[in-house]
Amino acid sequence: MEFFIPLIGGLIMYLFIQASVRSPGISLAAKFQNLGNIIGVPKTEIVARVGNPNSVSAMGNGQQLCQWLKAGYHISLIFDADGNCLGVTHESSN
Repeated sequence: MEFFIPLIGGLIMYLFIQASVRSPGISLAAKFQNLGNIIGVPKTEIVARVGNPNSVSAMGNGQQLCQWLKAGYHISLIFDADGNCLGVTHESSN
């Protein structure tokens, strides 16, 4: 029986750490989900609601690829030369 107490304690600690690490990603995913359909939404509005992207890359024709990354969640959006969202190019969560 003494063997199971540390095992159960370790399992509880593991689950707590997993939830703590993924919390920022879950929060970011919820913010994007609350935006609804983002096609045509200005970048300034998206940034105001979810925060600054972690990465911004120049694309052809004045477009920008913006990426938001938090532990457990990653989303990439492409914006036209006027700063309006053209859509999601990549999204993943784990």
